[in-house]
Formats: sequence, C-alpha cells, structure tokens
Amino acid sequence: MAGAREDRPHREIGTTPGVAMRPSRFLLGAMLGFAGVVGASVFQCVLAHAEHAGHASVACAATLAVLALASYRWMRAQPSAIGLLSDGLTIRSRTGAVRYTRIAGCAQWSGQLLVRTVLDARERRETLVVAADSVDSDTFRQLSVQARRAAASHL
Repeated sequence: MAGAREDRPHREIGTTPGVAMRPSRFLLGAMLGFAGVVGASVFQCVLAHAEHAGHASVACAATLAVLALASYRWMRAQPSAIGLLSDGLTIRSRTGAVRYTRIAGCAQWSGQLLVRTVLDARERRETLVVAADSVDSDTFRQLSVQARRAAASHL
C-alpha cells in the first residue's frame, strides 16, 4: 500500500498546473523593517559598552550584512510555483524540480499571510510561507480553505 501511495502523487504532479509565485513586497518590507530595528539595536548596545561610534558602526554593518545574506538565501529558496491538490501541494523550485508535499499544520494571519508546515516524501518537515501578494487572490483563498480543512482534520 505504501508503494501505491508513492506512485499516485507522481501521476498527479504531471497533471497539476502550477500557479506562479511572485516575490512578496509584504515580506520584503517586513524583512527590511526587521533588519532596521536589529541594526539600530546592535548599534545602541555596542555604543553603550564601547563608547566609540566606530566600533558600533562596524558591529551594525556586520549584523546587517549577515541579515542581508540570510534574507537573500531565504528569498532564493522560495518556490517558483505551487500546485493545489486535494490532499497536499506540489512545489516547483526555481531549478524546475517538482516535489509533492502533504499538509502537516498551518497558521493564518489575517488575509495577508499563510504559513504551512508540509511533509515531503521522506516525512521531513518544511515551512512554506505564502503572502497574499505573492499569488493571485483566488489561489490564496483556496490555500486558506485547504489549510483550514487540514487543520480541522488534525484536531
């Protein structure tokens, strides 16, 4: 039975059209705001201990560089397209690889952000963040409904 379950998603992947995902301006703004607050906090903390603005500036610049690199890598790792299935999602990476995932958990903040925990074929957990401005409104609504149904089935 496990073999039949693994074969079925591969057939569905080929027939499910993917919805293209755009980079989210909402998430980019949130990351920039977070980086600004963190940079200012590091500057103030180092300045209080070192009492020299040069040391505080270097610490702030290093912190912002690390956050910029992490943000860039996270943005590049986001899927380029997603496909909706009755029991999960297909996720297409920027390299063109397609993976089938099942929904393991979800959270929704207002009508702006949907966070899903998905399981791949090896049962590894992954977090998928979908902002409302990264897909069309109908797809976001379908993802929200699917997430609520999955959450209700786990309760």
